[in-house]
Amino acid sequence: MQLTYPKAPSNGVQVLRPALQAALQTQGFGVNRQFAAAVPGQIRLSEGYRGYSLSLEDLSLGKGLKDAEVGDWHYLVFADGATVADAQLADVRGHIEFASLNHGTLAAATVDALKLAEQSPQLQRKTVELRVLFISALHVVAIWLHADGEEVLIPIEPTPKELAVTQLYSEAALLALLKPAADQARQRFDADTRGELGS
Repeated sequence: MQLTYPKAPSNGVQVLRPALQAALQTQGFGVNRQFAAAVPGQIRLSEGYRGYSLSLEDLSLGKGLKDAEVGDWHYLVFADGATVADAQLADVRGHIEFASLNHGTLAAATVDALKLAEQSPQLQRKTVELRVLFISALHVVAIWLHADGEEVLIPIEPTPKELAVTQLYSEAALLALLKPAADQARQRFDADTRGELGS
């Protein structure tokens, strides 16, 4: 399997470097030990790849990946041979800006999913574009491997295990698996007449 990446913003790394330096200096709440121990000069970044999202309404209406909304740019942050964070850049009115730094399991889970994909016979000798799909209302995150005529999805943490496990799914299989949960959540949301579930 060969990974490809979309054309990332030319100044993406330059925007991220100061944010990473600041995070290393402040070592605020939520910083994991590996990130905290990183030496600034030894931090490496992956190529940039895009995040996409589908809503409850999209799933309930049977929409698929072609309808997913394009989101932030993601960069895996490596230090001392380990994956330590997921850094995000947002396109704000035509300018790239630092959006967030995720010290949780997202980055390591992404690498684990890619290792799983590399071992899969169905992806041998295929070229795929790395993407990440978010279905926030269901707490679903999936690595999306996009190829001509084929979409492969691998749910990763924090996806609830009762919804989907970390394995390779076709687009149709994963979306069919998630649709009942999406329909149920949508019914609860639509029945909420007091506004307790948000607006």
